[in-house]
Amino acid sequence: MSKIFYMPAPDITGLWAADGALPEYKEDVSVFKFIMTDDGKSAAFSVCDEIPACRMALTGLRRGWMSMVSVSAMFAPASTKSIFTVKFGTADLQADGGWLVRDKAEIEFVE
Repeated sequence: MSKIFYMPAPDITGLWAADGALPEYKEDVSVFKFIMTDDGKSAAFSVCDEIPACRMALTGLRRGWMSMVSVSAMFAPASTKSIFTVKFGTADLQADGGWLVRDKAEIEFVE
């Protein structure tokens, strides 16, 4: 796996499935960008800054899983145009190849 990869939404426990990893950003699929540490056992992650990724992160049930892997000082206003990652989160590699959130990312909503 490349040092940089992209993931869709995690499940409700904050786990990203191994089969969701993509080597490059894919519109309407990718929401998070991961940068693996040199030892490959953990990764820093952020919300992708592409507009379609932000839209996916803010619609419907996705707001629930966003709270599993990120924190913000406010709820997303209806006028939100993008999401800015203030502080990257961290995730740990699991035995099955999935990634489990250890530290949530800090995000801001940009209007």
